[in-house]
Amino acid sequence: MSRRTVDLGEDVHYSPEVIRKYEDPEFAKASEKYEREARRRKNHGGKHSRKPEKSFRSDDSRRASRSTRNNGGYGGGSSNSGHHGNSGHGSGSGTRTRWNPGKFIRNLIIILAILFIAFCGYFLYMTSHLDKADTSDSNFAINSQVASDLKGYRNIAILGVDARANEGYDGSRTDAIIIMSIKKSNGDIKLISVMRDSYLKMNENGTLTLDKITHAHAYGGGTDTCAALNRSLDLNISEFVIFNWKAVADTVDALGGITVDVKQDEISDLNQYGKETARNVGGTYTKITTTGKQTIDGVQAATYCRIRKTSGGDSGRANRYKKVMSAVMKKAITSPLKLNTLAKEVLPEIRTNMSQAQLLTAVLRAPGYDIKKNISWPKSYYGGLVGGVWYAVPTTLSSNVQWLHAKAFAQTNYTPTTTCLNISNEIISSTGIQ
Repeated sequence: MSRRTVDLGEDVHYSPEVIRKYEDPEFAKASEKYEREARRRKNHGGKHSRKPEKSFRSDDSRRASRSTRNNGGYGGGSSNSGHHGNSGHGSGSGTRTRWNPGKFIRNLIIILAILFIAFCGYFLYMTSHLDKADTSDSNFAINSQVASDLKGYRNIAILGVDARANEGYDGSRTDAIIIMSIKKSNGDIKLISVMRDSYLKMNENGTLTLDKITHAHAYGGGTDTCAALNRSLDLNISEFVIFNWKAVADTVDALGGITVDVKQDEISDLNQYGKETARNVGGTYTKITTTGKQTIDGVQAATYCRIRKTSGGDSGRANRYKKVMSAVMKKAITSPLKLNTLAKEVLPEIRTNMSQAQLLTAVLRAPGYDIKKNISWPKSYYGGLVGGVWYAVPTTLSSNVQWLHAKAFAQTNYTPTTTCLNISNEIISSTGIQ
């Protein structure tokens, strides 16, 4: 086979295929045919298009072509190692976009920061609808030694009042009193229920008087209720949240119901007072017919909290309220998508003296909270008539306070304050019960 020699110039460098195309007539002919078939297929694509004939490129030619591409393509491109390719047809680059974990993390942080700011703004907007209690001149009667001893605990009074829907809270009595005690170091929560008929000392129209703790709210709202608890039980409560039974019903409904274990002696009371609760909170009561664990709705939950006639009295009601509160807290923490509905429907029905910053802090820390223990107070008491009125008289106040501090705050061998001891002696003197 004859060969021809072509002067391509001394300063120009071509790929092996190009050089061979000019030197080898057969190779040039085959290459031209291959290129024609490729162009025809591109212009008339489809299933009826003929496949281009196989090129007569030799193995050496293929290896040379791959080598050229690896060294930067057929032009002025560069490989990952930085070497420049030979001059030729077109241009290309061997550089690939690499995974940059630092940039990804930075972008993720920016996105999360934007979402966090949006959440905070939305939360602060929603909490602006709260019924704020004026406590600018409040006296919570916190003993200085108690404040020091309990500085590791945040104690919040949760007060359920007997106000009906669309009624104000002023002048209403508390049906349920729960102290939510949060250990600051680890988020552990203890719920301490105080019997509404507990015989304690409170401020009634400017005079310190022994009476049922339920009356403290009627005389002085959340502030006087907290002060009575602090004064008699050696506590450091300065925050409170107040709600009525409509708020309970709306909260449970917003969460899609809660699960409780209904006992046999509770069914008759539930079905007897369910319709009355429905009228008070605005809703419909569905009868409960079976015992055991079951999902209940808002009206059923509010009724479950209120009953006490034949199902454990005041102590039984306090325990049921704690069960409902625990179920609500756990479901709220595990159902963040429902918090929007909860905020819209329930926050306007709640009164509190907590600032927006305090509420936001509580919400942000909520996923780390864990309800460890439920405590009923008093542990030992006399339930009966005193002067013709039914009271739960602690026997004695000082011993019940010692027990509470050991149980809730791990203060073994606790010594009550002088104020607590004086109230304890006054209760014994006025009732003759010890």
